[in-house]
Amino acid sequence: MSATYSEIKALSEPEVMTDFLASEVISPALPGVRVKKVRAVSGRRFEAPRVLWNVYEAELELPGGVEIKPLIWTKAFFNDADCEDYRHRISWVLRHRNGNPLDPQGYVRFFPERNYFVFFFPTDPTFPSMPTVFDVEAMRPILEPHYQYLRPDATIGSLKAVRVKYLPEISCIVRYEADIGEERPLSIYGKVQHSRRGAFTYDVMKALWDVPARASGDLLLSEALGYYPKLDLMLQSELPGDDVKGDRHSDVFMEESETAGRTIGYIHSSGITVGTPHTMDVEIQRLTDRLEQFKMSSPKVYLALRDLLKQINAKAERIPPEIPVPSHGDYKYNQFLYDGNNFGLIDVEYFVQAEPSFDLGKYCGHLAPSAPKHWSDTERSNEARRVFLDAYCKVRPEYRGARFPLYESLSLATRALVVTWTQGRNWDYTAQTLIALSYERLKTRWGE
Repeated sequence: MSATYSEIKALSEPEVMTDFLASEVISPALPGVRVKKVRAVSGRRFEAPRVLWNVYEAELELPGGVEIKPLIWTKAFFNDADCEDYRHRISWVLRHRNGNPLDPQGYVRFFPERNYFVFFFPTDPTFPSMPTVFDVEAMRPILEPHYQYLRPDATIGSLKAVRVKYLPEISCIVRYEADIGEERPLSIYGKVQHSRRGAFTYDVMKALWDVPARASGDLLLSEALGYYPKLDLMLQSELPGDDVKGDRHSDVFMEESETAGRTIGYIHSSGITVGTPHTMDVEIQRLTDRLEQFKMSSPKVYLALRDLLKQINAKAERIPPEIPVPSHGDYKYNQFLYDGNNFGLIDVEYFVQAEPSFDLGKYCGHLAPSAPKHWSDTERSNEARRVFLDAYCKVRPEYRGARFPLYESLSLATRALVVTWTQGRNWDYTAQTLIALSYERLKTRWGE
């Protein structure tokens, strides 16, 4: 019998998951281990009406009082046929990773009565090499030549693999920390990506490394070090800094908007030919396809976005496309790290050849706060938008922005769909607010 959304959602709550993990997974295999708490972490995805992913961190107490915090993720299917197809596709994992839940190689268990799969990291059916990627001794022969390239005078001691970011069955970022006898370890970052995207990311980063603006210091990014197809792993040098926070009132946020405008201007002017053509039709079709998933579960959002897309389509037919340029493909304020002095660009795996308005519209569409606490939040986001576009036009004064309103509107529409997808707090209100702003931006002419 197929599982209902309410049943799966109820099981997804951390408190319920705590009891379920203790009684159904840990106690039968490890009776001496106590499940103290389970909390949800980033990574939840809802592919309506088929699948719901959740990611958790569990606090476990081992015999002797030692505490560990393994990462656990679940995948629940609403339809028996989809569930059976997935079970068949990962049967090899179910056979070989079903022993000790705390095995360093990982663990998975299927609960047929609930159409429910429980995974312990690093088990991931999409990335069978993940246990090796996090085994530092297995990785040492691969990493040491790169450490020697970055610091020829350093002696590499112990190694440590730190999970930075993980999205089940999509990607994982790992930081390899090498003890070189200094206060701070020497780090190399690795990205595990599906569909051999690591090879493409490597090519993009090599091309960007040769851009004159990078050599002059106007474009800051990490250096691609190598790609290893058997591991689905791409390695790159460390880019110092921390994520830029979404505080629209901070000076750093405004400075980043100015830097981001110049940076994308340099990329658009670079002449890089890597990346496939990406048109507005692709963006509209992607939204249309995903929108159908929410026809029954979120009818208000569905109807509003459907009508919005019709208007975007109609306006796009009246305005000729812009000449394609090298494009970042996922350009947002959170694609930069800040070290206190400089902003470094990250995440270029979605690089394409697209209209310049694609990057600009996506960036500006993400400047608007999803849940403003004060009118000044929106005012500051508008100021950051102006600063960003002014900086871009200083690098590329020939840009006229004919299709910019279309892409900014699409960016806001996409955000509304993502909010519906993740189903966070007040998601329905937030989605409809973003849709309203999308309508407004669609009617706002360039320069206004």
